[in-house]
Amino acid sequence: MRRTTVLDLPPGAALVLYTDGLVERRTELIDTGIERLATAVRSEPAEALCDHIMTSTAPEHPDDDIALLVIRRASPAAGS
Repeated sequence: MRRTTVLDLPPGAALVLYTDGLVERRTELIDTGIERLATAVRSEPAEALCDHIMTSTAPEHPDDDIALLVIRRASPAAGS
C-alpha cells in the first residue's frame, strides 16, 4: 500500500534525508549517531550544509554506503 504525507516546510527550514551509513557505528548506539547529526545541522545554504554534515559526522573510512540529501526552503526576500 502506498502512502503520501504532506509536510509544510516553513521558509528557511531544512529537510535532511540520509541513509543509515551516516549515523550507524558498530561501537555505539544509533541514538548517538542521530544526535551527532542533529547537532551538525545549522542554518546555511543546502550545499554548504551537506558539506558540513559530511565533514563533521561521516567516518573517514565508512563501513557502509552513505547518501545525504538536504532540501532548504528559501526564505522570502527581505522587504517583500
